[in-house]
Amino acid sequence: MDGKSVVPVKEEAMDHIAASSEEEEDIEALSEPPDWLPDGWIMEVYRGEDGTINRYYTSPISNYTFNMKSEVLEYLFSQADERILESKESGSENTFQKEHKWLPKGWVMEIRAGGEKMDKMYKFYVYAKTGVRLITKQDVLLYINEAKVSECDTNGECDTNSEDNLLAIVDFHPSGVPEGWVKELVFRKTKEGLTRRDPYYTDPASSYTFRTLKCALCFVETGKVSKRAFIQRISVHDLYSFDKSTDLHESLRTRLVVNETPYRRATRSSRSRGTSQIEHEQIVNSQQDGDTSGSDSPYDLEEERSKVERVKAKKQPTQGLLSVQRQDPYS
Repeated sequence: MDGKSVVPVKEEAMDHIAASSEEEEDIEALSEPPDWLPDGWIMEVYRGEDGTINRYYTSPISNYTFNMKSEVLEYLFSQADERILESKESGSENTFQKEHKWLPKGWVMEIRAGGEKMDKMYKFYVYAKTGVRLITKQDVLLYINEAKVSECDTNGECDTNSEDNLLAIVDFHPSGVPEGWVKELVFRKTKEGLTRRDPYYTDPASSYTFRTLKCALCFVETGKVSKRAFIQRISVHDLYSFDKSTDLHESLRTRLVVNETPYRRATRSSRSRGTSQIEHEQIVNSQQDGDTSGSDSPYDLEEERSKVERVKAKKQPTQGLLSVQRQDPYS
């Protein structure tokens, strides 16, 4: 077969196939990977209860699976695998994400405004499940390793009991997108006094930022850049790479305006367990945050879950026949 390997992995399923010569010829034909399938890709072949033959094609780079030739070709045309390889080889993962690799999944970075004139911004690390809020990396590691909660005191300069001064929540392990992506949930007050939560998903390789999970996934799977995608003029790294507190970035001042009136200064600091459950149950735990401006579909974890379940359902046939794989040039 032109030097291309065929690896059967479900030989026991062959016992379920009638031993007729015609069907044996069919199986032999099925074991031959098509010429258009790139080297390294895995082809799995299944026979359903009604005798229907189903084929599934999996990329060895992204692990994405497709069941139609047209879908595979569209994916290949998008060059998504090439971008992933370039990202790994060049180390193009952004510095900001690298700096926070130590932060475990389930923790997020919280940015709040504070100071006497609300001209400062403060950084906190929050564990949504318990509501623990800490200030430094050392505090977080102490809590993780020894379950000790350090004092989270800003000397009254930053209120952590409400959303009024909440600027952003940054997640370095967002659900539904590949490793290395960063999700920034931006908080803005509208003139009606409501809080708007706008999610932004940033790809570390291309630096493109997307307004919804749906658009981010579309880019990952097809390489298509949605109309509302953009490259931020001021990156997340530029905004939030500081320790404990710093001067409020000029671009963030507009988030602190409600009916043209700035927020009042905080009068007290909160302890580490003073996290508002409304903030993080809605934003992180339930994962049902989104752009409430009405311009894009809101982020919804159920969309991700249903997508995963559909893929799983496709790959649960009654009778598995075999799996074939072309030789991987990268192995």
